Amino acid sequence: MRIVCLSLVLLVGCGPVRNLTSQPEGPWTRAESSDASQTSSLVDVKQFIAELKSQGAPITISTLGTSAGGLEIPMVVLADPPCSDGAEARASGRAVVYIQANIHGGEVEGKEAAQVLLREACQGERPSWMKNLVTVWVPIYNVDGNEALGPGLRQRGHQDGPDPIGRRTNDDRLDLNRDCLKADSPEMRSVLEKIWKVWDPHVVLDLHTTNGTRHGYSLTYSPSLGADIDEEIQHWSKQVLLPDVQDKLREKHGILTFDYGNSSSRGAGRSWSSFSALPRYVSNHAGERNRIGILSEATSFLPFAHRIEATYLFTGTVIDHVADHVEDVMRICAAADRRSARLHHDGASLGIAFETRSRGTESLLLEKKVEGRNTPAHKGPQEVESIPHDVRVDFVATESVQVPAGWIVPAEESSLIELLGRHQIDMKVLSGSELFNVETLWISRSDLARRPYQNRRNRTINGELVEENHVARAGDVLVPSGQSQVRIAFWLLDPRSPDGATTWSILEDPHRPGTAHPIRRVTSLGL
Repeated sequence: MRIVCLSLVLLVGCGPVRNLTSQPEGPWTRAESSDASQTSSLVDVKQFIAELKSQGAPITISTLGTSAGGLEIPMVVLADPPCSDGAEARASGRAVVYIQANIHGGEVEGKEAAQVLLREACQGERPSWMKNLVTVWVPIYNVDGNEALGPGLRQRGHQDGPDPIGRRTNDDRLDLNRDCLKADSPEMRSVLEKIWKVWDPHVVLDLHTTNGTRHGYSLTYSPSLGADIDEEIQHWSKQVLLPDVQDKLREKHGILTFDYGNSSSRGAGRSWSSFSALPRYVSNHAGERNRIGILSEATSFLPFAHRIEATYLFTGTVIDHVADHVEDVMRICAAADRRSARLHHDGASLGIAFETRSRGTESLLLEKKVEGRNTPAHKGPQEVESIPHDVRVDFVATESVQVPAGWIVPAEESSLIELLGRHQIDMKVLSGSELFNVETLWISRSDLARRPYQNRRNRTINGELVEENHVARAGDVLVPSGQSQVRIAFWLLDPRSPDGATTWSILEDPHRPGTAHPIRRVTSLGL
């Protein structure tokens, strides 16, 4: 075990917040103008964007939508020449990158870093972006949380500034990074309508702050996690993009990064495990849509200026790589769409239960425990040491089911049918009665959580799939699996999906033991 005796500031290699004298034309973020003692309000961000526009920046300013609390969410599209949607961007040979920050109101450095990067791109400092990309920016996604200011150490007790900061949730007390599938919030519904439907981004960057394990990294990151995400999407994210970004940050800037996770005891040793394979999370949701999702998690106990710098460098380096490999990115995403539409035809299965998979033993930098040394939770470790870990940042399916030819959704399930439409799932409303060969889940057990989570009571069911004939009625909906968004359809519709309509109690059906689950899996469409 090697002891690392460098101070954390030197170890992570972060410099001060941006030097204002180097860019006299501005505009400046609130963090820049306050020497990183404050973070931007909604008014600050709107003024920043407006000033860029007044300088002649090639941006289109609009709103993503309206928050639960009735506030407008600012959105900026940077494109030169301009274009109106993802189809135009693709036709011009440009990939679309979506940068989203501040999904949790107290996690603020992504908001500041995004503004700096947008300014640099508008002022000609990122020429490859302008040539090869259309970038869509939402610096404050959770505007409700951002504006719900409170003392920094009360809102986030493990975070070193600024003060004050916002609240984690929106005004409906929803954690927006759990809402991607059920889309209960007006914020996520706006993302589906204004981002996925209009722009269909090739790459999604979701900027956060982590307050977990006390480690020696400026920032941790994650690709889209999921056992069943398209293999080429996974390979390019994990083996090409992120290793290159990690190397460049270390070699050019002295910044150490690692896969997002937390340390825990595992048998005689320690493991480093990531969060979840479920698509309720932003970066995972992108992967299930055959796109490249990247999660950025700056380290909360580093000073605010350092967190901005780390997030700025990580995000900029990721976008640089995408701009330099734009043809690969566009080809990979298009090919993933085609492969997804063939999953049923190819006899593929998708998972309904998952566990982490070992990548092998690697040494990670963790805080060195010293008897009598009590470092405040919101301050960085004084010393770190290298400790071997079983790294488990990938997932495998422990239980899978074959992708059916489609699903039948009863007409009575109007909330679910509306949700499918929000996710741009192809479907057909039956005009008359039709006979289908199906698999029906006959429910043997149905458990409803005692307490609500995300304002819903989660449900878990068990049962047996039985092959039978089923007469669907006029008004029922057929959702074919032969479409690029088959993974999203599977997650929402399959009766035992751990992140779907059943789990989130979206269905009208009471799910009584001894009854048939209302959604049938169609085994053949006859073509």
